[in-house]
Amino acid sequence: MDRKKIVFVGGGSNAWAPNIVKDMLLTEGICDSDFVLLDINKPAAELVVTVLRRLNERFKTGARFTATDRQAAALDGADYVIIAISTGGLDAMALDLAIPEKFGIYHTVGDTSGPGGWARLMRNFEVFRKLAGEINRRAPGAVILNYTNPMTTLTTVLARLCTGPVVGLCHGLFENLEFVKRYYHLEREEDLAVQYAGLNHFFWMTAIHARQRDLLADLKRKIQRHSVTDLLRESAPDPLGFKSARELATELFRETGVMPYLGDRHTCEFFPQYITNRENLRKYRLVRTTIRERRTGFARRDRTLRAIAHGDIPKVYLERSRETAADIIQAHALGRVFIDVGNLPNRGQITNLPLGTVVETAVRVDANGFSPITFGPLPEKVVGWVAPYARVFDLAVAACFQGDRELALHALRLDPVTSHLNGALVRKMGAQLLATHARYIPAGFR
Repeated sequence: MDRKKIVFVGGGSNAWAPNIVKDMLLTEGICDSDFVLLDINKPAAELVVTVLRRLNERFKTGARFTATDRQAAALDGADYVIIAISTGGLDAMALDLAIPEKFGIYHTVGDTSGPGGWARLMRNFEVFRKLAGEINRRAPGAVILNYTNPMTTLTTVLARLCTGPVVGLCHGLFENLEFVKRYYHLEREEDLAVQYAGLNHFFWMTAIHARQRDLLADLKRKIQRHSVTDLLRESAPDPLGFKSARELATELFRETGVMPYLGDRHTCEFFPQYITNRENLRKYRLVRTTIRERRTGFARRDRTLRAIAHGDIPKVYLERSRETAADIIQAHALGRVFIDVGNLPNRGQITNLPLGTVVETAVRVDANGFSPITFGPLPEKVVGWVAPYARVFDLAVAACFQGDRELALHALRLDPVTSHLNGALVRKMGAQLLATHARYIPAGFR
């Protein structure tokens, strides 16, 4: 097999790039690829490359590594492009949180829905549009794996523009699977048979079986008397170390009879009653991730990478993570079949959400690219919460492509998270977000 060229856009990310590329170095068939780490912060990418070379001294794969800030050269002839960036970085994200707070919206994460997710789309759109054009010119047909939030809207942008296959990847489902596996003392994730669907950070599991046993039915009985956290006292953190108390997940599970995403810090941002009310934030133990915590995490990971560059390698860097980018690229490159969670435009896999909206379901990966697996309709008790966001996200993306400021503000007005505000206040908040991100947003919005 020819040596593959795998480009990591945002290759200086100390959260994503080292782990995802390390996984590929541990994956047969792609471990000897050419890895190009592209980042506007070239020294950050160079640090990651130094770490990867140290790892590869142990793995001995024959892989080659390059760090660069030259986009055209990086993308030229790429077979696979992984994207994990955040236009404006933490300084911009701080404003995504601070401005809505003045209007009574207390984001816990602020990267998907509500004004935080809306602003994040606005400041990433032009970068993604130009990146898609450069990929089409330099690497037509390249397979694109997007890790950047807001997942739904930015994957929509790529899917509309790129000539090659596009998928959006998120680790949210893994948190639910890990809970079920540990609670029922299952040795392998493969022992589980599950069905799930929804939007990114807002999915629902409607069937869970293992060893001929209906685990969802068992959990439904138990959840009437115990919270999700009571069932499994130890709450596992997500890959960046953040945890949820799962009080909201318990309430939603009881109301609907299906298991929601257990990451309350994301799920709550689709419900105005939880993030516009400080009392509910306390009641449901919804912890807001601060920019200071994010900066602390960044600094901690930076210290770890610098230590690896000059000393011992922690065991976690010598093992595969649960992320699936390596499995996806392997399956596509070798013509194998791999099935896992992914975000793709709705071709009917969720029958009661709009066609074209990027939805999160099981996806088959093979040499042909990405094929969504049909789920059917979301339960009636669930779709009423999910469907409005499909429309809001689609309108926001349409506004970006059309350069239509009024349509963008209307999408923000329709977002349920802003429902406590009148139209004038929504416009004022939206205008402040657009003004503060003026250097990044689509030209027509200025």
